[in-house]
Amino acid sequence: MKNITSSITELEHAGMRLFAARTGTKDVVSMEGSMYGGWNMLPLTKSEVPEMVTELFDAGTAKKSKDTIREALGARGVSISFSAGGDRTYFSASCLPEDISFALQTIVECLTEATFPITEIKSAKARTLGDLIEEKSETRSVASTALSRMLYDSEHVNFAETIEERKKSVAGITRADLLAFRKTLGQGGLIFSITGDISPESTLKTALKILSKLPKGTTAVPEKHMNTKKQTFQTKTVHITDKANIDVYIGMTMPFTYESKLYRPFMLLSELLAGAGFTSHLVKTIRERDGLTYTIRSIPSGFSDKADGSLKVWATFSPSIYEKSIAMLKKEISNFLNQEITLSNLRARQVEMIGGYEVGLSTSRGLASMLHKVGIEGKQLSYVDEYPELIQAVTLEELQEVAKLISVDRMSLAAAGTFTK
Repeated sequence: MKNITSSITELEHAGMRLFAARTGTKDVVSMEGSMYGGWNMLPLTKSEVPEMVTELFDAGTAKKSKDTIREALGARGVSISFSAGGDRTYFSASCLPEDISFALQTIVECLTEATFPITEIKSAKARTLGDLIEEKSETRSVASTALSRMLYDSEHVNFAETIEERKKSVAGITRADLLAFRKTLGQGGLIFSITGDISPESTLKTALKILSKLPKGTTAVPEKHMNTKKQTFQTKTVHITDKANIDVYIGMTMPFTYESKLYRPFMLLSELLAGAGFTSHLVKTIRERDGLTYTIRSIPSGFSDKADGSLKVWATFSPSIYEKSIAMLKKEISNFLNQEITLSNLRARQVEMIGGYEVGLSTSRGLASMLHKVGIEGKQLSYVDEYPELIQAVTLEELQEVAKLISVDRMSLAAAGTFTK
């Protein structure tokens, strides 16, 4: 892999960390950014506020109406989006090189001057409440929430709220709540990356000048406590009528964060178990050999914001073969842990992961996302080049050490769908 960091310019100023890189994509610019401020900083009754704030950032500012903002973006072909997280509020954009200043100025204007008109709040609340009602019948979402509530203690950042709790939070949102949260956003913890058809040094100067207009904002995030809930087998099934498939989640928490030396071997183990593609163990057995499902995937979950997360396996099964499918799923997870963690399998997966990583960095969006991730995780820029070597350096012994933390007998299972008698 070529030395990518030699083409990346980094700038740190007043706690902000900015990256810029020129790529071979002509007339395309990609931006990724975030700052401190998310639902982890709010009480449970206000947990839905950040989502609504990010939905309404472009619904009108002190200077411009919603239509004015959106028509101006559309006329230039600029795309801007905002999203909420636990510790952070995120923004992204794509534009032509000549529209970089315009895109950034619009982002800053939305972040600092969004007015959240009452009519827009009412519409947003109605949409969100409608979505939550629909979510009650979405089997994957229901199963995922149920598993989260079994795995984590109620004070953990990954403990999921019920639909009813979320509905109550949405119904109670006021304009004052949205304005108060908006004021917490600013330069605190700001990470920004911009890639594409740019001149890195001059682009960073422009970006810094515009982003420096943000207020100070939140300067720290809350400490996360490790999960205290004992991992014992639990099961929960939620019957939802008239569903063709049953969504299943099976998993258990891991006693480490992404800063642990075990995290990288854990990621590789998850890929070997049921990662993307057709070469992982559960795909080759449960899907290809047995034909029990089309969809099965292992998911390292809940590790963002320096939290301890979990290993989850998600699959969909037909109601008529549900019991058989669950028995085979547990059997093959056990077989994998006891027999399939081999050096040859590890080496093959390392090659696939490194290849996928390099392909991802070949696009402007992929490189911008990686640089943003490096900033959020507080890593040195050299990590971008070192990552393939770090993946290659994972040993069979490290995978076996992680595997000892996983027990099928202690995995909890949640399923939602139409269960036959």
